[in-house]
Amino acid sequence: MVKIKSEKELNSFAKTRLYNVAKAEKGLHSLQNIFSKQFSRVFNSYSQAFNKENNRHGALIESPFRRKEIISEEYLRNTIIYIHQNPQLHSITDNFRQFKYSSYQTILSNKPTSIARNEVIELFDNAENFIICHQKIKDEITF
Repeated sequence: MVKIKSEKELNSFAKTRLYNVAKAEKGLHSLQNIFSKQFSRVFNSYSQAFNKENNRHGALIESPFRRKEIISEEYLRNTIIYIHQNPQLHSITDNFRQFKYSSYQTILSNKPTSIARNEVIELFDNAENFIICHQKIKDEITF
């Protein structure tokens, strides 16, 4: 899950860090395309590293990825739970809580992280409720 900054913050970022593209409303240099390209670079770099490490080739990430606006705190909480439980739902692991690529344990730990740990815990009121809310497996979420 990725939190996108406000349009004002994106415009400021584009003007100061990329180049002055904020005026382009459509086309190759629009904000939407610039940030889509940034995601594309991240996904491509990750895929190349994963493929090299695992001696494989070909697509790793299904395309196109979808964007879905989160319109309520309940939907946000359910999405977080679904993302954490997803590896278990798809039989990648027997226990999503121990899946090494999940943010579940990171959110519960005190180790330094770039994850918005406090924001996530606050959505669930506290760490204990975060754990309780994850106990029932959500086999479906409406996107």
